[in-house]
Amino acid sequence: MRGWRQWATWALAAWAAGPVHARDTWALATADLPPAITTKAADLGYYAVILRRVFDEMDINPEFHFLPPARAQLDAAQGLYAALFPAARTPERQLTFLASDPFYVVRLRVFLRRDDAWAGSTVEDFKDGLLCNVQGVRTYPELEAALDAGRLKMQRVTDLSACFRMLAVGRVRFVVTGENTGYSALHAMGEAADQVRMAPVLLSEQPVHLMFPRVLPESARRVRDFNRALQRLRRSGELNRLEQRVVPKGPIS
Repeated sequence: MRGWRQWATWALAAWAAGPVHARDTWALATADLPPAITTKAADLGYYAVILRRVFDEMDINPEFHFLPPARAQLDAAQGLYAALFPAARTPERQLTFLASDPFYVVRLRVFLRRDDAWAGSTVEDFKDGLLCNVQGVRTYPELEAALDAGRLKMQRVTDLSACFRMLAVGRVRFVVTGENTGYSALHAMGEAADQVRMAPVLLSEQPVHLMFPRVLPESARRVRDFNRALQRLRRSGELNRLEQRVVPKGPIS
């Protein structure tokens, strides 16, 4: 009798709660770009943490699929994924994708040797040295145009830590990367980080978007729902507090 009553109590509770709601799952194409989004971190990096909170607000389960950058964009453009990230809004990309509101803003900075007196602020000020960044990563339009035109030269590597190692021994002169990405790379260098400084100039602020493929009819609704959830979290201040907690930072001079 007691067992029957216990069963009845569970059944009544389940009936009152209603049917279990299964979340929709969105497959997201991305690339391994530590520390922002990476398989090397248990939480997959601070982009993943931020996006999980936005998707939780939407009652969506995100799945992160790590691919080479070019492959991620190609497959997403064909509709094999719900969205691509991290991505900048460009005229070419907007032909095949709908851009969300930015979920993060990258502050692009210059890292160089501490004994380097460089005090530039424009693209042309990089002409006397070799730059370094990760393969497939775009910095900001003016710098990329100068690279494409051959006015500047950049060493491309598979891991940003290689740029900082080459910087420390003088094989490259400039590492142009996001402020927080640079902080993280320097912290991983140990004592060698003392040989590197961050220039005070802020080169650019680059918004980071989710890109939803135009070939999928549901993309217009998805980008609208994502933007609404993002705006709610921005207005409440929750997203700013989350960024303060999870994004690498540190005073470097």
